[in-house]
Amino acid sequence: MTAATLHSARPASPRLLTQALYRAAVAAGLAPSAYNTQPWRWRLTGDAMDLYLDPDRMIGVRDPAGHLAMISCGAALHHARLTLAARGWRVTVTRRPGQGSTHHVAHLHIDGPAPVSAGTARLARAIRQRHTDLRPVTGSPIRPPDLRTISQAFTSHDISVHILRPDEVLALTVAAAHAEHAEAAEAQWYEQLALWTGAGRIVGTVDRLRLPTRPGDHDRAATFAVLHGRGDQDIEWLHAGEALSTGWLVATQLGMSALPFSAPIENTRARETLRRAVPDLNHPYVMVRLGRHTSAASAAHSVRLDAAEIIGHHTP
Repeated sequence: MTAATLHSARPASPRLLTQALYRAAVAAGLAPSAYNTQPWRWRLTGDAMDLYLDPDRMIGVRDPAGHLAMISCGAALHHARLTLAARGWRVTVTRRPGQGSTHHVAHLHIDGPAPVSAGTARLARAIRQRHTDLRPVTGSPIRPPDLRTISQAFTSHDISVHILRPDEVLALTVAAAHAEHAEAAEAQWYEQLALWTGAGRIVGTVDRLRLPTRPGDHDRAATFAVLHGRGDQDIEWLHAGEALSTGWLVATQLGMSALPFSAPIENTRARETLRRAVPDLNHPYVMVRLGRHTSAASAAHSVRLDAAEIIGHHTP
């Protein structure tokens, strides 16, 4: 018997609805977020839950336009509504509701029970398996059918994806080699590009290559993707976070890791470097490294905040 069958057998009680919303908020706490800040709060009210941006959690993080925070909230929103759908609930989502608060990101309302597809249930199970793996990609390259599947997931929510060709990765690496005084955010993804080239030097940069090179471990089997879109408003960045969550969970299902880079968001110079190397991009939201690892061992999971820190209960 499915969850939807159980729900339809009797009217949904306030307690049952509260439990469903609480579980959704807890699952959202497993969503990827900028520097693991989890810059959001949930408010539960009867048969609904509201997602709010919590800017205090972003103190000390370079995010002047709030883009990283909005992507993080988008990932949390996707985790929450996926969890509700997998538990047999039909939910209406209103993004950026009203004009009352700039911090009010989304409103979710449970409309009633709904059937659960096998695909939805499988994707929701990947929430607890997903994690960030910083190790170099040393496994076999991603097969085209799997890459198409992940790309389709990333292009949900009206977001586009561009898979970088090898020549584009090299162009980015050369540009990074000539960059002066790379900041921390830039250094993270520049190092990944350098790993992709292995230990060899790039023609034309023998005396100027400042990027680290590591003999042995390298990312030649990695695939780099850029999520981008037509708009640069909060709603587009929110959609980008939902798309990132969807694609990452699908990659997890396929036994792959995903590692996002926020440098194109945090740093104007890095963003322009990316757009020069890949001129077909619109507004770049986030860059993602995809790949498989040769061993089952994985990086430690990030420390998560306690549910009480991110959920607020409100009784009218």
